[in-house]
Amino acid sequence: MCSNYLENLLTQGEKKSLKDDLGEVTLPDWYDEQKFKRAQQYFKRNFAAIYYATICGLLTVLAIPSILSALVFTTGKPSFRVAARRYLAALKHTINWYSDDLKAPGNGSFQSLIHVRRVHSTILRRAEARNYGIIISQRDMAVTQFAFLGYVILAPTMVGAQNITEDLDALCHFWRVFGYLLGMEDQFNLCAESSEETHVRMDQLLQKFIKPAFAKRTEKFEEACRLLLGGLWCFNLLLDYDALMYCAGRVADSPGFDQYWTDGSEDGYIPKQLQQLGWKSRIVLFVILSIHEVLMKFNMFRQCFNGLLIASGRTIMRINVALKL
Repeated sequence: MCSNYLENLLTQGEKKSLKDDLGEVTLPDWYDEQKFKRAQQYFKRNFAAIYYATICGLLTVLAIPSILSALVFTTGKPSFRVAARRYLAALKHTINWYSDDLKAPGNGSFQSLIHVRRVHSTILRRAEARNYGIIISQRDMAVTQFAFLGYVILAPTMVGAQNITEDLDALCHFWRVFGYLLGMEDQFNLCAESSEETHVRMDQLLQKFIKPAFAKRTEKFEEACRLLLGGLWCFNLLLDYDALMYCAGRVADSPGFDQYWTDGSEDGYIPKQLQQLGWKSRIVLFVILSIHEVLMKFNMFRQCFNGLLIASGRTIMRINVALKL
């Protein structure tokens, strides 16, 4: 069943555009409010892990040409300013979705949903007017779902997420709902009814589509990633390009990125991915991996670190509004 899903996604999903005629916001018949709210509580307990997993997810999926082309199409000439504005906007919308009641039209969650739908609609119509072809495909939306959720599901110990089956079911339901509300067809939605089936879908998508693209990184990809991370230095000083690229390869289980704590130094072997890092990047990498793979296992540290990142995010978003970035 899951192999059929992936084949359908990569063949038919590439040819089908995101739905544009969405009309009013109508929750699907299978919407479960209890699961939705449980996912929001999970987010609050695991904000740092989700934030880190999303950074790594974005760095890996940008290696897919259609994702990178869509980013260039929608941003025009890239710059640190544009990259920061786009990511901070995405962060704001995601926090709103995880924080508020989706069924209340006046709150942040509902307004963010409406805003994103309007942005997608504008992009789709602009691409159509220019005869650009499909700019946001159903396949690319599934890949985007992976960027925000994939490594929390597939590599929880590497990102520092504390998972139990009920929480994962709720989290997958949450993103299944938003996939539906943003115009995804059920047959292409990466999130299935159960977290077990979603896990299998995500693993197959990673192994057969995302990892091969990440292994063939291009100069345009590297430029986009440097702009993304460079535009966000004010939010997190640990956003070192070389260190984060290593982290992305590590959570994706790419060859050569798995040997860190046991790097083979006992027999004189050090993987070339580590050899290529400068001293600053090595220090940042050590700090990042120590936090997410070791310290996040301890409740007190995880709570403090979550609070620190949430406060930092709120401060930067207020500055973003004040400066009109």
